[in-house]
Amino acid sequence: MAIYHSSFLLLCCSLLQTNSALFSGHCTRCNARHSIPTTDDAIQAAFDLRQRMTSTGRIDIDELSSNYNNDGLNPSLSTEQLYQRRGKMFGVLLCQHSPNDTSTVLLKAYAGKLGGQWNLPGWAPIIGKTPESLPIYCRLRDEVTQLFQRIEDVTTAKEEIDDLVKERASLAKLALEEVQSHYLLTNFRGETRSISDAFVGKLPGGVGDCAAPKLVAEAKRRGLIPVGIAEIFVGATGGMSMSKGDGVLYDACEARCEKIAGFMLCGLDDFVV
Repeated sequence: MAIYHSSFLLLCCSLLQTNSALFSGHCTRCNARHSIPTTDDAIQAAFDLRQRMTSTGRIDIDELSSNYNNDGLNPSLSTEQLYQRRGKMFGVLLCQHSPNDTSTVLLKAYAGKLGGQWNLPGWAPIIGKTPESLPIYCRLRDEVTQLFQRIEDVTTAKEEIDDLVKERASLAKLALEEVQSHYLLTNFRGETRSISDAFVGKLPGGVGDCAAPKLVAEAKRRGLIPVGIAEIFVGATGGMSMSKGDGVLYDACEARCEKIAGFMLCGLDDFVV
């Protein structure tokens, strides 16, 4: 659900804060809903992140020096790519080292891949292992690619095409399951589950690759306590983001993120004062 847009949101966010939680989900262990709230500071940090990227023209903002130029920089990490092709969800997470610590640590993440890369310096990494590092996945991926070509080359009976399509679907499913088997989630009670066990319902593809889960997983890995989160869309509407607009904040997606949020956030309430 979109919340509000740009500067108007900054004026109104304090009115929304009471009833808004950008990353939340039902916990089967506690039979309760756990959440990280949106806060004024998180909202400001999200817009600051977008402003830094658009003003520099770069997504790899942590790689830039104060006297940078674009020579030698990866063109696929230019913000022009977000506006010429399709945009991307970005997220920020404000954390503390301890409940009584007033200083905050800012984490940031992007959904999926950027510039063909799962992991970029300064951004929360992928939760599992990169698919390209998994031999079984790579073998299955190559077999699926070969089947695409075989299906295009078939000139005989439709039955043969149907058999090849079914085989391709079966191999693609195995490839996805291989990737997902390496996604392990640890909550704030120290409990670890595979993403399939943590997910409430039938596990689809793409779960865990959104910005919010990556942020929370990175906070837990660093021993940090999340206190505020915000996700913002940057770039052109298109592709799988037909309903999203540039500079708009959105809740974590219901179909994927909310179904693992309950487990991931379990135990966090014990740290938040």
